[in-house]
Amino acid sequence: MANLPVAYKTNQPKKLRQLMKEKDCIICPGVFDGISAHIANAAGFDALYLAGSGASGSVIGEPDLSVITGTELADTARMIVNVCDAPVIADADTGFGGPLNVARTVALYEGAGVAGCHIEDQTYPKRCGQLAGKDVVDLETYLERIVAAVKARQNPDFLIIARTDARNATKFGGEKAGEEAFQEGVKRLKAALEAGADVAFMESPRTKDEAERLVKALAPHPCMINVLPNGLTGNYTTEDCKRLGFKLAIYPCTGFIPAAIAMEKSYAALRDKGTDLDHCGGWQIKDFFERVGLKASWDFDREVAERTRSDINPKKYEEMQGHDLS
Repeated sequence: MANLPVAYKTNQPKKLRQLMKEKDCIICPGVFDGISAHIANAAGFDALYLAGSGASGSVIGEPDLSVITGTELADTARMIVNVCDAPVIADADTGFGGPLNVARTVALYEGAGVAGCHIEDQTYPKRCGQLAGKDVVDLETYLERIVAAVKARQNPDFLIIARTDARNATKFGGEKAGEEAFQEGVKRLKAALEAGADVAFMESPRTKDEAERLVKALAPHPCMINVLPNGLTGNYTTEDCKRLGFKLAIYPCTGFIPAAIAMEKSYAALRDKGTDLDHCGGWQIKDFFERVGLKASWDFDREVAERTRSDINPKKYEEMQGHDLS
């Protein structure tokens, strides 16, 4: 019953590590709530990505501007892990503070069952890596975050992904940042890998040439790339990511942007035409429930009832008399 929420999952970090040995490039679509988690899991991806941007909008109704907390993201991650077979990589922003905060974040994420997380070098409050005006902390502060994460993890398979936003940081030119910013990003990732990070993640290399140089500069360590529609990185296909040499490719917006577009159209139709029927695709409410685990839940209920009747036989105990109880 893979889609039935449960309190325990087998070692997802180990599962992700094994996938990284077997696959050239692991494609991780973004999920942000229970609905997206069920649907992406059913689609058969090897791994999933809990997008802080989508979770921020869905869980707390805010844009990705450092408003969502680590505990809120960890709770969301726990729910997503519980309904998925695929291992989940989660956004951990800056670690939500200093070394002690980073350590607690890692503990919360490990406890939630996620396979790994990425921690970045943005200043606080941070913002979505695609937005202008962001900046990064000094190298030593960044490395303290990475060292804290590595030192805090209890499961050695838990993946620590070091992210740098230097490529587009204000102090290196922001939207006009060039080669200096790229080289600073490479330098920071090399240092983070030396500090014990498992995977390197540069937010938004600007060109395919930069992406190729990044992978080459950090080899043999694996690299992750994020691809957002019409974003700073470029509209790379999954084949592009594989050809460029990335081990992990996250597509954060695969769920929430199409969902938002569909909801806008449906709500507008109800407001303007008096019906949402044209936007429901012929579905009934049961079709929705089936996408979020109805069959597994019913099967579990039925199996519990059948086992209770056949193996325990409650009727036998209901008919006990006083002399049967001594």
